[in-house]
Amino acid sequence: APPHWSEPHQNPEFDEITIVVRGRKQFEVDGDVIELGAGESLLIKAGARVRYSNPFDTEVEYWSICVPAFSMDTVNREDEPAS
Repeated sequence: APPHWSEPHQNPEFDEITIVVRGRKQFEVDGDVIELGAGESLLIKAGARVRYSNPFDTEVEYWSICVPAFSMDTVNREDEPAS
């Protein structure tokens, strides 16, 4: 993910494991902010309100594994406010 990238909040119906390969990635999970670096991983359970971002100045490389598989029909992304 490029520097200063983010996704809208979402409430997925699937579990997601993220493994950071290089760089850093930030997660907002049910109001808590979590930062992962290279070699770290995180499991986010289905039903959590989550937002993924890279607010840092360098890109992040990561792998995400979704169970069941990711689907736009089950990710439940929130609309972003107009800017």
